Amino acid sequence: MKPLHLIPDDVNVPFLKFRKIFYIVSLVMVLASVGLFFTKGLNFGIDFRGGILVEIKTDGPANIGALRDNLGSLGLGDVSIQEFGEPDDVLIQLQRQDGDEKAQMTALAQVTDALGDSVTIRRSELVGPKVGDELKEAGIYSVVISLLLIMVYIWFRFEWQFAVASVVALLHDVL
Repeated sequence: MKPLHLIPDDVNVPFLKFRKIFYIVSLVMVLASVGLFFTKGLNFGIDFRGGILVEIKTDGPANIGALRDNLGSLGLGDVSIQEFGEPDDVLIQLQRQDGDEKAQMTALAQVTDALGDSVTIRRSELVGPKVGDELKEAGIYSVVISLLLIMVYIWFRFEWQFAVASVVALLHDVL
């Protein structure tokens, strides 16, 4: 019985022959991602932007589409609804409303009224943007520190040029 060979033994792919094409493709993709970053920005979740978080339990399996239509018609901005855990557990996230905490409480009351008596509200939280700012700052610090530690390790283990090249390659991969 012959073993299965998916790739023949005599494969010769001339990668360096196409390097200029790959350089151009890579440059276009990096420029496109940087351009999108500056035009569209980042899509931060409720943890970073602030907003309202409501966890509910429905009487039966949750009808996510009906909930989305019901809450979307309230005009409260971005509404994210997702099922988690059991089929009757639902997590609702609303964007931060313009105004102070009173505006957030009004929006929460609108959501509670729209849900009606057929659901049990397990918890509701108001997440402020200050928490989000702290998370962003901590995230940036942790990424910078980890990149520096990677550079230090590669520098001691090999040479400093390899350390710089590895961090540049990581940044390229992220972009």
